Amino acid sequence: MSTGVQKSISAEHAAGGHSGTSREPPPFDYSTIPPGHYDLAYRRGRGIQSKWHHLKFQRVAQELTGYRRVLDVGCGPGTLVGMLSRDHEAFGVDITEPQIEYANRVYAAAPPSFFAGAVEDLPDELGQFDALSAVELIEHLPPEMADRTLRAAVERLRPGGKLVLTTPDFRSAWPLVERIVDRLGEVEYYVQHINRLTPAKLVRQLEAVGLREVRVRKYLFLAPFAACFGWRFADRISRLESGFVENRLGLIMLGTGIKAD
Repeated sequence: MSTGVQKSISAEHAAGGHSGTSREPPPFDYSTIPPGHYDLAYRRGRGIQSKWHHLKFQRVAQELTGYRRVLDVGCGPGTLVGMLSRDHEAFGVDITEPQIEYANRVYAAAPPSFFAGAVEDLPDELGQFDALSAVELIEHLPPEMADRTLRAAVERLRPGGKLVLTTPDFRSAWPLVERIVDRLGEVEYYVQHINRLTPAKLVRQLEAVGLREVRVRKYLFLAPFAACFGWRFADRISRLESGFVENRLGLIMLGTGIKAD
């Protein structure tokens, strides 16, 4: 993440109505995450973290079926764009330059499919897109910055195009899971997740940026954690909990909406 953007997030985080007590975590420095960290976890193909990423991206990819030109906003190391490249003309944008350098090295064809910067900085010649994705992005941004980012993204969406967005449901068991992962893992998500949404809040957010036919569903419950008993066993659990169970108990929200004509 560039220094300027990091300072911007830090300033908005400090001014965002938090108590300022010692319990409030300091802003997270995203440049400390090694380039390709999450992509390497995805590629590992074993364990809970890897299965989490596989199931997460598979569901997003399903939502993008039939939409040819796709922009992944906050693409990180480019994993989703790499998944989509066979069936879509896919691009990624992210403000964290080391992650974009990794993505262009590992996934991009010529010309580069990945761009370092904000959505507003994308070249005009890229034109509009049939669909946008934003996978576990807005929880990392102060609410005002999340709103600006989504509005700028929707500007690049063609009329009738689709937005697919995921973010944790903080009305679910996610806060407990987050605390456990923070204690056992290498990354502290509690420090990173400063925009804590619920289904009702997400619906309002998507409608506020001009989308219609807004839907918010939930997914990812027990299946990723079942990977500790085997990769295929986790897939079986995923199929079993698909639908009613995950929509009631899922940890991650899947929000979609269509840009008005």
